[in-house]
Amino acid sequence: MAKSNTHIDNRRTLYAILASGFFVSLGIGLLSFTLPLISLDAKISGAWLGTGFAGFFLARLLAGPIGGMWADKASPRGLLLVAFGVGTFIPALYFIHPTIITLYGIQFSLGLIAGLVRPVGLAVLGGNAASGSRPHWFALHALAFNLAIFIGPLAGGLLYLDQLIQPVLLGVSLCMGLAACTVFFGIGQEVSTHRATTDDGSSEPDKNDFRVLLVAIFGRSVGIGLTIAFYPILLSMTLGRNGLVLGALFSIPSLVVCCGLPFTSRFTKQMPNVNFALGGMVISALGLFAMGLSHDVVHFIVSGVVVGLGTTLSLPAAMAQTSRAAADQGKVFGLTHVVTGVGFVVGPLLGGLLVQSTHAVGFAFELTALLGLFCCLPLLARHYQTKMNALFLASAVGLLLVVIGVFRMQANIVTTSEDDGLYRYTEIAMGTVVNLTLVADSSKAADDGARKAMAFIRELQNDLDFRNASGSVGRINSGAGKYFVEPSKRAYGVIRRAVDFSSSTDGVFDPTIGALTTSPLYYVLDETIAHRKKGLVDFRLVQFDAEQKRIRLAKVGMALDLGGIAKGTIIDATVKLLRGLGIKAGIVEAGGDFYCFGERDWTVGIQHPRDDNVHGTVSVREKAVCGSGDYQQFVNVEKEGETTLLHHIINPADMEPAAKSTGVTVIAESAELADAMATALFIMGPHKGRAFVHEKFPDVAAMWFSPDLTMTTTNNFPQ
Repeated sequence: MAKSNTHIDNRRTLYAILASGFFVSLGIGLLSFTLPLISLDAKISGAWLGTGFAGFFLARLLAGPIGGMWADKASPRGLLLVAFGVGTFIPALYFIHPTIITLYGIQFSLGLIAGLVRPVGLAVLGGNAASGSRPHWFALHALAFNLAIFIGPLAGGLLYLDQLIQPVLLGVSLCMGLAACTVFFGIGQEVSTHRATTDDGSSEPDKNDFRVLLVAIFGRSVGIGLTIAFYPILLSMTLGRNGLVLGALFSIPSLVVCCGLPFTSRFTKQMPNVNFALGGMVISALGLFAMGLSHDVVHFIVSGVVVGLGTTLSLPAAMAQTSRAAADQGKVFGLTHVVTGVGFVVGPLLGGLLVQSTHAVGFAFELTALLGLFCCLPLLARHYQTKMNALFLASAVGLLLVVIGVFRMQANIVTTSEDDGLYRYTEIAMGTVVNLTLVADSSKAADDGARKAMAFIRELQNDLDFRNASGSVGRINSGAGKYFVEPSKRAYGVIRRAVDFSSSTDGVFDPTIGALTTSPLYYVLDETIAHRKKGLVDFRLVQFDAEQKRIRLAKVGMALDLGGIAKGTIIDATVKLLRGLGIKAGIVEAGGDFYCFGERDWTVGIQHPRDDNVHGTVSVREKAVCGSGDYQQFVNVEKEGETTLLHHIINPADMEPAAKSTGVTVIAESAELADAMATALFIMGPHKGRAFVHEKFPDVAAMWFSPDLTMTTTNNFPQ
């Protein structure tokens, strides 16, 4: 009877760990999803937002091993109750001191709680589940966390529907309170994270087994970190910016994990855990490699399923294998938490370096996948030490080095061409991929120019991006309806020119559209929200103090968004910088917008709005080529029984996505003019746009794709 009661108590403890982990992850997800939205609404800089999330992940990283060791020395019940109790009441700080800084403080506190929950929860499972059933419980634990990741953003979006953070914070407190109640009633004081390492009848595992397992886990974590940071960029570059399609493809691995984890334990009983851990990690690495090679939706679906399948197989088995490493479960899972956390940090950093050096986001996925495979080799060698496997190991290492060498050689071939002194560089900036193609006397001169150009681009971006509260545009927006702001000299000039261009278009182009577009995914908001902001969109309400070079927005709620012109401004300024550095010729390209300079002709492609292929090419010299299209940022929604495309280019006249064009390409003397013209001409459509160009900008050449995909060009557009 006592044995039966112990069994019941253990199961109650295990289910309490699963439920409390779900509630806590759900609560943290509510704020993590909503905080970027309120930061943008409050015009908080990207630097602040990035710092806030970095603090959150740092807190998670630090809390894991501390919590694990604490749980080993004392009762995990007391630790979890303290953590969840703090989590229940910490959101109340915002009601006392309602500032964005307070929200970041709350997020940091939740990071500490998140760092405690996962390793301590895994330690309790490892210390109380029967040996044969541990993979099953670890699978359910992972399932609970993944379900919370799915539900959190949906619930957070609903709670933030009226753009009020208070309902979200109440939701966080409720989730934390439910987690505390679950622990209080479900976990006894006598529950421990300590168990005998030989409870499965096997010999005590060697510490080297644990070390090689951690190496494999690190390699897999690097791949996950890279995927989180760069998979949306890879999808966007390859498929365009259909928000729903990208979101669906991005979620496929997690969806497979959620669907597969409940069935994992049925198979893991047939083979040793190390086989599933190793096999799953190899499968995930192969899926990651396939992602880098993918070129269409089907390929991304297949590679996403493979990555998810590998994770489904490896995650519970790897945790079960980790559990065997020592009697003190808190210690081993705390250390594992640190290793995975470091991998999550290394992944994005490594991806950034690879993109910068190879100019291909896909290649970063391929090389990181190879790193993951390489990290599996010590585990393979440790557990399969026959001569045949030693030969396989040596062959695998040799093949790995050959593959890396081949890809590196290919990357170098793409990067430089010694025959004509052509050098190419790629970076992520301005929310897109920036490519520099430079003609220089030496690689040193090209490298120096590219490095300075990229730093210059980021400097201008920070000043002109409304997301940066400390930049010129951010400060002007913060002072809307209140006071004049003195921006940088460059910002003053581009805003002055933007307003003058607005006047020439009779408001078709209007930088004060920021009253709407500074909200995330503004083009899918309820149309009544957009219509309510129409009175705030009027370029005539931008007030200039010409004597002191200051700017003021006349009404509270107004905001500038220079997205329709600033990219061109930055391209022009970068070309000027490169000329000053002695670069003879080149192309500065950002997100499909170009300026081609120097005494040579350049051939550039024109994007078809409904076809992945390039529609055609034009040859230009000392010209800018910029485009606008409804294929860049959009979603398809069901509206009155029909599928409607909602995109990011808003017509200020009715505050709805412009409908007279699907794509526009403009060739002009400057990228700033071409960028602004592309936006204006897209909204005008071909009929009104041709007349506008002929009357006011006769030197500009333009081409339109109409909604029926017929083409219209100005007479001077090159054939």
